[in-house]
Amino acid sequence: AVIKQNYKAEWGSNWRQHFHTDAINGALGHELKYGDSPLLSSYIRVGFRSPYDKDIPLAETSDGHLAWKTFTLRQDFFPCDKLQTEDDITASVVVPKANCKGISWRQDMPSLKYLQNVEFRLFQRPDEAIHRGYDKITEADMARPGCFFANYEPMVKEEIQKIVDDTVGFEKFTEPMQERLLTFLESPNSPTYCVSSAHPRLVDGKPTANPRYLQDSMEVTDTRAFHLGSMGSRLARMIPLGDSVPTPVNSVLCGRRNNAPDTKNKVPALAVHNPIHYFELPELFMEMTSSMTGKSPSTTGAGSEGALTKGPFNMLSMVHDLNNALVSYAISGYDTFITSAGVIGPNKQVDHDISLLVPEVWSRMREEERSAKYLIEKGYLEKCEPMEVDGKMVP
Repeated sequence: AVIKQNYKAEWGSNWRQHFHTDAINGALGHELKYGDSPLLSSYIRVGFRSPYDKDIPLAETSDGHLAWKTFTLRQDFFPCDKLQTEDDITASVVVPKANCKGISWRQDMPSLKYLQNVEFRLFQRPDEAIHRGYDKITEADMARPGCFFANYEPMVKEEIQKIVDDTVGFEKFTEPMQERLLTFLESPNSPTYCVSSAHPRLVDGKPTANPRYLQDSMEVTDTRAFHLGSMGSRLARMIPLGDSVPTPVNSVLCGRRNNAPDTKNKVPALAVHNPIHYFELPELFMEMTSSMTGKSPSTTGAGSEGALTKGPFNMLSMVHDLNNALVSYAISGYDTFITSAGVIGPNKQVDHDISLLVPEVWSRMREEERSAKYLIEKGYLEKCEPMEVDGKMVP
């Protein structure tokens, strides 16, 4: 992949001379270079926690199964950029494809769904921001003035100074958060308190699992990225400048929170789910109606809490929403894939990594390859057959 990415036709078969390693103490080194530039390797990590991580210890029954795994990526791999357009409150409409102009010829659904965000700010829970430098968007947002946040520890200058003095840990923050903390220390007009994206509020001596902040919509804060995406689609579909660029839904990829058993807090396991499942109707709506979910940091129980927390956002009766959603799926033909978050089984800790990885993979697949029919015919999906548990058949 490295050679194919950098190869030039004029080299012919003489490509080897353009790649080399430096000599160190009379021996060849191990860092491959193209010309004078080192070739950097890309890796993907699944899971955060490690038995050797003292800051974020594993469960009491810790073993090697809970440690993270690292995989090497192709040298020519470049990650996608995610442009989030909606959160909890979204208006949607389903339109016959025949009435839509400027649609990709690969879109083969009879009807298409369009979404419109109705929130200027998105109510975010940045779970991964506790890992310094990982959630770059959250650190940039929280470094800006005027940010509204909840459940973060208010720290005075002495506490921030300790964070800065820990050079190794401080350098893990992205530049915006570093500047924010340093400005708080150095400015004579600083407020009494400051917050860090990696320091949620302490509750009973432990960091809360429910830190929140209001993120300004990326449609407002990153207009250039949306413009480039729109222009790219316009050019690819040859849409005239005077016409709008439609962006219908082309994939439905839901996340399902699972949790391992927590005997101390009497929370049962909810982990009967593979990394990814394709649900057909009506099984899909059995899953969606119950909104079966594991223990969430934002509430107190486990089970159907996801379905029970959306009432404040919607004044319609539940039956109307369910009916509209069922009809829209039936007339549009969208295939729905649900991915696991949290854990897979009692020992495999994956957090949000699989839910983040699947859209990355999906964006590189052609429309026909995203079809459940295609994936089943090619043997990429395996049917879950009924099984017997404690003498009872479970469909």
